[in-house]
Amino acid sequence: MKKVDKLSIREAVKHFDVSRPTLQKALKSGKISGVQDGQGTWTIDPSEMARVYQPRQDEVVKDGGQEHENLSAKNTPLHGQVEVLKERLADAEKRVAIAEALAEERGKHIEDLRRMLPAPEAGQPRRRWWPW
Repeated sequence: MKKVDKLSIREAVKHFDVSRPTLQKALKSGKISGVQDGQGTWTIDPSEMARVYQPRQDEVVKDGGQEHENLSAKNTPLHGQVEVLKERLADAEKRVAIAEALAEERGKHIEDLRRMLPAPEAGQPRRRWWPW
């Protein structure tokens, strides 16, 4: 990033990890300070942007003739959340497999118990609880 006295919103979005609507909302709410001219154009000090937002790091780096992307996203909190969610998903899948196995085992046990019950008597009418 080249040294600049003030940044426009477009330049700030280009150099820092923030979207245009988020930056405009932050300027209007006072989360970051900037100067608005008579035509409505904002200028922001780069140090003010660095205080609140991280610089973008998704440029391609050339190293010995090979191109590599700077994968700074792997170090973000979002990447950590993804890993935690993957672990939780694997754990949930294990629990589902165990629950399905238990349900199948119980179903077989119930079927065995039904076979052990005596057959209902066909000749005798069934007595009802209500007298009418």
